[in-house]
Amino acid sequence: MFASRWLKAAAKHVAEVARLQGILPELWRVQLQLLIAAVVLGIASVPARAHEAAGDKAASAKSRMTTQELADWIDQRLAEEYEIAGLKAGEPVDDATFLRRAYLDLQGRVPTVAQIRDFLADSGSFKRQDLVDRLLIETKQPERYAQRSADHLARVWRRMMIPASSPGAAMGSRLDPWLARQFANNTPYDVVARKLLLVQVPQPMGPLVDVPSTPTPADPDAAAAVFQQAIGATPENLAGAYVRVFLGIRINCAQCHDHPATDWKRDDFWGIAALFSGAPAPGDQPTAAPTIKPEADKDIQFTAKLLWQDEPLKEIPAKKSPREVLADWLVSPDNKNFAATAVNRVWQYLCGRGLSGPVDELDLIDNESERKVLDELATLFKQSGHDIRWLIAGITKSKVYQQRVVPTTPREFSGFVHRPLKTLLPEQVFDSLEQSLALPIAKADNGPRFNGERDQFVARMNESATDQPADFKGGIPQALMLMNGRLTADATNLDTSRTLRAVVEAPFLPPAEKIEVLYLAALTRKPTTEEADFLLTHVNQHKTDAERKAAYAEIFWGLLNNPEFVLSR
Repeated sequence: MFASRWLKAAAKHVAEVARLQGILPELWRVQLQLLIAAVVLGIASVPARAHEAAGDKAASAKSRMTTQELADWIDQRLAEEYEIAGLKAGEPVDDATFLRRAYLDLQGRVPTVAQIRDFLADSGSFKRQDLVDRLLIETKQPERYAQRSADHLARVWRRMMIPASSPGAAMGSRLDPWLARQFANNTPYDVVARKLLLVQVPQPMGPLVDVPSTPTPADPDAAAAVFQQAIGATPENLAGAYVRVFLGIRINCAQCHDHPATDWKRDDFWGIAALFSGAPAPGDQPTAAPTIKPEADKDIQFTAKLLWQDEPLKEIPAKKSPREVLADWLVSPDNKNFAATAVNRVWQYLCGRGLSGPVDELDLIDNESERKVLDELATLFKQSGHDIRWLIAGITKSKVYQQRVVPTTPREFSGFVHRPLKTLLPEQVFDSLEQSLALPIAKADNGPRFNGERDQFVARMNESATDQPADFKGGIPQALMLMNGRLTADATNLDTSRTLRAVVEAPFLPPAEKIEVLYLAALTRKPTTEEADFLLTHVNQHKTDAERKAAYAEIFWGLLNNPEFVLSR
């Protein structure tokens, strides 16, 4: 009885957000139906049952903006667009919401209760800007903010680069350490792109012949080849993947026929693929442009060709490989889609939608005014030296990033207008559970991160993962994973839950403060007055110490299964 009443009460706080997006009601409906069924069976209420800082390492112009100047530019420029659209930006979020949002976006997890209390108690005028800088660049132990940020952004970027439908998607996570090093070192984005394009995929080893007496130094970027292996290292797969990831264009439809929705022709697709088709090593003389035959039994051949060019390439310059020619063109300042796509992807990740159109379909925008702001911001990104950390810091310091979630309107044509709710990535959900529950994280403790539980959790949650942060398609398996999974079960078991035991057994905390701590740990906010009154009444109606402890366990279980836990509000 209590479980259903509690969830209904907790739902009131997020009901308005639910109405705005249409995301929470679906999950709420699924979870509530499951809870009602559980209550009917008499099992739902038993807790034990739930078994500035952008780095200066990137080469950049001395005159580039600071991250705060970039944030101010974003706010001023987009204020003009709000006025043109006849709309208003959302009101700024409160400190607790901003803190949760920043930690999820930059660290991949929720903050600790202590971090929440410290931030809320800070009266500084620039504490939000200082937080962004700290999360992105501070390296001191034990927080390791900069490394956590790099690790998390690596997972985000890898998911974008290697879709779940890729032939080798299962091996995609092996790219994470290499990507994390690039983010940690703040490697310029154009350099990252070149590395990914020019790295050689390891070939099967044959018999050793004439082994040199001095070993060849290991390539520090060899792991970047995982990208090519995961997407399938054929010329056509490579062509489609690199063009989508770095230029925001889905050109695959032109593989078998001219693209039905755009001007891309077969010779555009196969012209790029020809540059991956294998060619002699660079020499002192120019070589003929490579060609490719899509079907060996047909006499159709395509010559290497760059996009937006009318004619195929005549030759490959001396001392250049076809891939080097492609890399030079790809990251060239004249290729406006390269920087624009990077900016659009970062904007989509942080703000829920791309700044201009779908991030993988920039070519479908036929009205230049629709991508005017994107192109302007991309120009600033290029001037920064393609500094991703600078871009992330500037966006997260802006008022646009910090606005509340507001209703979507029929006139909502671009990501800059309003912020949607964002669904968390599977790794974010697990890492937030790990933080909220104070799970063991040392390898010696054989915690979930090391005993396979994390991998199983992420694999199950991956079944409902989407390509768009604002999309949600979770269903019963994912709801059950949270409601009845071992992690949640242990979280509400006083014998195994560190967080719950610490709260319940704290003699210096009155019941109201115990409820508050549970809210802070799970949802990064204090309970509303209505929630606090309802739950305090529920706790106080129990007479024995054991019953009150069980009541706190029920509350914590309900918070962890609240849709608010798996969303960035």
